[in-house]
Amino acid sequence: MEERIGRGEGGRGIESIVLPGSLSAAASALSSLPPNSTVVILSGFPCCVDRSPPSETDGPPGAFSVARAAVALGLKALILTDECNEEVFMSGAAALGGWAGGGRLQLESFPPESDWGDEEARRLIDVASNRCDHIVAIERPGRARDGSCYTMRGIRMDHLLAPLDKVIDVAKEENPRLQVTAIGDGGNELGMGKVYDDIVASEAILMPDECVAVRSCDNLIVASVSNWGGFALAAAAGLARYGRTGEGGTARGMVERCLQSREEETRILANCVEAGCRDGVSGKMESTVDGMSLETSLDCLEDMHDISKVCVR
Repeated sequence: MEERIGRGEGGRGIESIVLPGSLSAAASALSSLPPNSTVVILSGFPCCVDRSPPSETDGPPGAFSVARAAVALGLKALILTDECNEEVFMSGAAALGGWAGGGRLQLESFPPESDWGDEEARRLIDVASNRCDHIVAIERPGRARDGSCYTMRGIRMDHLLAPLDKVIDVAKEENPRLQVTAIGDGGNELGMGKVYDDIVASEAILMPDECVAVRSCDNLIVASVSNWGGFALAAAAGLARYGRTGEGGTARGMVERCLQSREEETRILANCVEAGCRDGVSGKMESTVDGMSLETSLDCLEDMHDISKVCVR
């Protein structure tokens, strides 16, 4: 799975910074959480800054993949995003199956940092202190050395972004053993600081040095498309739980509980686009991701299902 998602199909040179074993470590951490633990998922990359909404199609489907896996594993999932992304995430959530009901999946949004007051700070501290046992950041902007967050074209997004990374600071202070998994595909995503020096030194990676994210993480999953990293984590977590407990009856059965089907993924993307979501590369309102066709993403999703069939007998 790690090899499949890390081939660099987007032409960004990310195959040179894949960390072997990170997917397995992340899956083990997620699948080992006690029942009813809460997985906080940070997502939303408003790179289409001159559009409303500015959201891109990479991020929401992957976040829902991680959330689905968490719920299938007997956990709770809380997705945090920016107010400018809320409509897209809510629309995507409307395409989810029955697994998202019963309060097991929640979505909260926060305003840009410039609009924060005591209430927003209180809400964030409440999440970090009382509803956070594990964090997954998927396609979430990461601060560069100057403290700002940038698109791959070097455009600042700060005026759109809530400081959701502060959840990590507070949660880690409360529980130093809490793990953070990050998923990214370019170098400007939260968690990419784990390979900062490799990104800056690479001639294949097109990310401007001043845009590279500096915050590290415990487990970094590098993928051609961040959504694909979400697919892989969901499938791998299901396999890890099956391998340890036999839950799900078969490896395939457990993965099918954790990972969406082609049909559900198609509906999620369609709903996101209907809400105004755009391809972050082309800028078009269509069910493509990072300039690649819907079928390309569906093929990767299907490969995760197929690989799981032969991973555990």
